[in-house]
Amino acid sequence: MSLTGMVCAQQPPAAPMSDQDYMKRVMMAAPPQVVEQATVVRMKDGAMQTMKQGTNEWTCMEANGVPMCLDPNAMDWAHAWQSHGPATEKTGFIYMLAGDTGASNTDPYATEKKADNHWIETGSHVMIVGAAAKTMPGYPKTADPDPTKPYVMWPGTPYEHLMIPVK
Repeated sequence: MSLTGMVCAQQPPAAPMSDQDYMKRVMMAAPPQVVEQATVVRMKDGAMQTMKQGTNEWTCMEANGVPMCLDPNAMDWAHAWQSHGPATEKTGFIYMLAGDTGASNTDPYATEKKADNHWIETGSHVMIVGAAAKTMPGYPKTADPDPTKPYVMWPGTPYEHLMIPVK
């Protein structure tokens, strides 16, 4: 499965980096107790390659300069989003403690910031994805939420999910 574009699909490819620098970046994605035991993958030559086999169920990677770690259910959710498939009913969790580079808050497939696509950048955050995130009351489902507070991203789409800033 290709997760190259996870959350920041619209950004140009990051400059090539050594495997050592890549691992340093990925280590920023989640708490050490998660990422140190996680499987680390990297896109190389158009294919996902395992750089380190983990002992927990987390998968960590960097996609276009954004490090992240996903649990198995979040990997299923990301695959559904990437392939335009049906959203999973499973609840998943994603760490993005190094923040993101921005994405449309209304169009999961926007390729660039435009006046009408409600581009939003969220600093260090975690995400709750899957069907349960759609039923959690009390979180703004507006096109232009305050990214310093929890909010729903991609509201009204099959891939809406909860964004929770942590800094």
